[in-house]
Amino acid sequence: MPVVTAKSYVEYRNEAYWVEGTRIALDSVVYSFRDGLSPESIVSYGG
Repeated sequence: MPVVTAKSYVEYRNEAYWVEGTRIALDSVVYSFRDGLSPESIVSYGG
């Protein structure tokens, strides 16, 4: 049976959570979504 490893999309650095490999803070993505932006809009906006 093949072993499945989980992909990490979030990293903790500088006492905050970030989208892994980017300079986008995770809270900015969450707040944008809570404000009604669609996932596609958040991606094009950059958070």
